[in-house]
Amino acid sequence: MRNTRKLAGLLLAFLLAAAMALPCLGAFDQDTLDGIVMIRTGAPDADGTMNYWRGTGFFIGEAGSQPEYIVTNSHVVEEFILAGKALGGGTLHVLFDQDDEAEAYLVDYDYEKDVAVLRLEEPTDKRSALPLRQPEDGMLGSEVYAVGYPLAADLTVQAVNSFRPEDATVTTGSISRFLTESGTGRRLLQTDTAMSGGNSGGPLVDENGAVLGINTAASNLDQNLFYAVSIEEILPMLDRNNIPYAMAGGAAGLPEDLALYIGIGAAAVVLLLVIILLARRGKKKKAARAAAAAQPAAQQPAQEPGRSPVVRSMAPQHGGMGVQLHHQPVQLGRDSAVCRVVYQDGTPGVSSRHCQVYFDERDGMFVVTDLNSTYGTFLAGGQRLQPNTPVKVPPKSSFYLGEVDNTVYVDLE
Repeated sequence: MRNTRKLAGLLLAFLLAAAMALPCLGAFDQDTLDGIVMIRTGAPDADGTMNYWRGTGFFIGEAGSQPEYIVTNSHVVEEFILAGKALGGGTLHVLFDQDDEAEAYLVDYDYEKDVAVLRLEEPTDKRSALPLRQPEDGMLGSEVYAVGYPLAADLTVQAVNSFRPEDATVTTGSISRFLTESGTGRRLLQTDTAMSGGNSGGPLVDENGAVLGINTAASNLDQNLFYAVSIEEILPMLDRNNIPYAMAGGAAGLPEDLALYIGIGAAAVVLLLVIILLARRGKKKKAARAAAAAQPAAQQPAQEPGRSPVVRSMAPQHGGMGVQLHHQPVQLGRDSAVCRVVYQDGTPGVSSRHCQVYFDERDGMFVVTDLNSTYGTFLAGGQRLQPNTPVKVPPKSSFYLGEVDNTVYVDLE
């Protein structure tokens, strides 16, 4: 018994040491900051007075090489473009630091797609290129990060700002929808990752620092809806102008030191077996007390560390699409302007704003509320919810909107 406990202690110490040596998985890749830059444009008004605007851009290029090309939104450099067509012209600079800037030149732009490419006079060693990654449908609900220099951040608090990479603002959220914009045909990523003026042109990246989109706009109707132009919209322009760039590999996100991870996983399994063995050798009275103590927890399940509350639609049109719950209720229905889980127009039994779900961290329960829908919201057993009356359900529960085909599953994943 004593030897077994000693073994468990050694294994636990090994796991703790190994965990400290590993990079933090699922967190923001700090190297992303080395790839962004503030963009400042200037243009004269009718009286000849210069006015200035700011935005964000990010460098692209071959991996390991000094970059010279910058991707941003066309509306970030719009005043420069218009001034270039008028007498007097405008200015276009990138800021590496408070007293370090360089002139940039416009290579190409597309107003409809809201994308533009700039170029420095020569490659720079002050920044590095970011890899690109085309978004995939399976990324719905995955965590993303918006990086940039929002003006509101500097106006709200008078911070000492040198416009270096570490002065950038990083916000996080998840991808809630992929859509094609009517009229332009451009592909957009809808997210709840907060953005504001100055973020435009900055990268929307995954946890590995691969750029999925170019931050471009916020909704005027919902403070939790923001949009990024899919990176696939810039690729034809880059190819057309023979501009080098690097795509993130298909194995993005897999640890390079795979053997180390396998070893740690094996040690964790051994430790788990040892703990189970120790528990079985405990006295029956102690086991009974532990079971009794665990009973209330079974009645009010708490959120498990490392697991996030997820709303997953099992409707055929969604194919099991999941949306993570952060700190705001998620609405379900046909209204794409406010709903995070959006059903197609004409879906039987689903109202425009049908119901909403949020996770109560204190009780470890999901809270479902019918928003006075026409067809009703039902628990799995067929019980119809009273309109505007919150009902708590535990993880691994389901409910449906109007019809069973519109079943929604909630759990910690």
